[in-house]
This record gives sequence, structure tokens and C-alpha cells, in this order.
Amino acid sequence: MKALLLRRPGGLENTKVEEVENPKSPVVVKVVYAGLNPVDINVILGKVNYNIAPYPHIPGAEFVGVVKSVSSSKKFKVGDRVLIYPRIYDGTCERCRSGMEELCKTGGVLGVGENGGFSEFYGTDEAHLELLPDSLSFEDAVSIPVGGLTAYHALKRVGVKSGEKLLVIGASGNTGWYSVVLGKLMGATVYYVSRKKWVAETNASEWKQEKVDVIVNSMGAEAWEPYVDYLETNGRIVTFGTLTGREVKVNLAHLYTGERSIIGSTGGTRKEFTELIKLVSENRIKSRLWKVYDFKEYEKAIAEYGNRDGRVLLKFAKDES
Repeated sequence: MKALLLRRPGGLENTKVEEVENPKSPVVVKVVYAGLNPVDINVILGKVNYNIAPYPHIPGAEFVGVVKSVSSSKKFKVGDRVLIYPRIYDGTCERCRSGMEELCKTGGVLGVGENGGFSEFYGTDEAHLELLPDSLSFEDAVSIPVGGLTAYHALKRVGVKSGEKLLVIGASGNTGWYSVVLGKLMGATVYYVSRKKWVAETNASEWKQEKVDVIVNSMGAEAWEPYVDYLETNGRIVTFGTLTGREVKVNLAHLYTGERSIIGSTGGTRKEFTELIKLVSENRIKSRLWKVYDFKEYEKAIAEYGNRDGRVLLKFAKDES
């Protein structure tokens, strides 16, 4: 099979589409689409916050496909359309046993801590797979594993309540879009910050410096200082990205006198992944698709990623489901 292969750390010059061995796993999935996300680009460019393994390495944290072969599974059969849970977990440590697979002691992010899905085929076991409902297209479903799950877990971590005011910074990104849509489904009054006018299609409100109860910051340092003072008493900030920097200044007096909270969030649990698929299917949540590139055009896709106006996908196979 062909795969996008990173031979050594850092740089497009070390990355090529190459022939690699087909997977020999209990379930083999023919990859149809993969979502291009900052984590994938950072893996390729050597800017990721995690340790990458193994080398040579196949990136790709977010992808969907069709079951090609099954040697051991009671749940899946050839031809099933599936999504792949994007976290590595052993299922045996105390964190996994308590339902926190995203924090598994031996785990990590798929496509970072082990080979991912930027390949024609991907091998795994049934514990990492979920059936894709008939009501969802591959193009919409491919945003669930990373963008959707990260946003869903963050909103649950921060405890968004019906009637609260929620501010989403960077609302046109993959996680931002889901934070807006899911926040509204949870009953929050949602405000957004984005240069993209189409975010208004969600019927959320463009932020005009209103005080809010919850802030979703997926952008990092540059999205901190301009907004933190608008957090209400008992307000919460949830953060899960460092795109614009890792370090911020915190006014401790502002934090403790108003009993405000800063909450870190990463990925999502296995249970939340199942919940979210059902939620997206039942509410027919759509992704805003910008461009689809053949996976061999990965350099062009990465080069144009910064100017995107919606989702960027890599196509690996025809949808024959």
C-alpha cells in the first residue's frame, strides 16, 4: 500500500508518499478520507508537543473508511463504514478502567505516538472502531474524531450549562466550529470570534465584548489576554491548543477573587466518542468543507492550509459504500 511516510524528524523534505507493507491486524480499514489538522502538520514539520514514534512514521490522527478485511471481530464485517477513535490506549491502566482513555499511562495521540491513517489501509482492532451511521456522509463524519471529540470533551470538562454565555475564540476552525454548534445544543448562548462571516450561519452571535461564563480557547497565548477580563464571577476557561503560543500571564487576584477556573482538556474519552457520533447523526451536524486533495497532493494541502475557509481533507480512496 501507499502511505505518507516521514523518514526522520521535521520537514516536508523528509516526507514522501512511499510503498509500505500492508497491515496485518484483526481489522483492516480502507481509508477513504483523512482530515488535515494542526497536529498532523506539526508532526510533519517537527513542531508537535508530543514524542513521535515510530520512525519511519505515518501521520494522520483523523480518518474514516470501510472495513476491508476481518480476521478477528464480533462487531464488524467487511463493507462496514467506520470511524477510528484517535487515541492510543491499553484499556488496562487505572485511568482507562475509570473511563479516561485519553489520559492512558501508555497512550497518546494516534498518528503521533504510533502510526496513523495517512495511508491507503489502516490496521487496528475492534476496540478502536465505531460504526458510521447511514445518516452521515464520510465528508461530515471525518471531522468527528479530532475536531468534534476535542470540542465535546472540552465543553463537558468545563461544565457548560443551559442558559450560560459561552465565548468561542477561533470559531471557524475544526474544533471552534464544533464548540459553537455543540454549545448551542447544550443550551448555551453562544458568542464567537472569527474573521469568517459564515460562522454566523450557526445563529450564534458575534462577540461584542459581552461578559461570559465560559471561554473556549483553542488558539493559545494570543487568545488569552484580550478575553480573560470578560470572564464572569465563577467563570471558566477551557484550553486545548497552543497554535499562537504556550505561555500566558495570569492575574492571580482576578482568578481567586472571582473564583474563576482554568481547565485543561485533551482529546476525549471512548464513551464520549460513541455519544458524539450519535449526537452528530441525530442532529445532522454538517462540516464546512473547503477543499479535498488527493493524498499525493499533501504538500499543496499543507501549503494552502493557513488560508483555508473550512475543512481540508485528503482523499485516499473512492467512497464505494
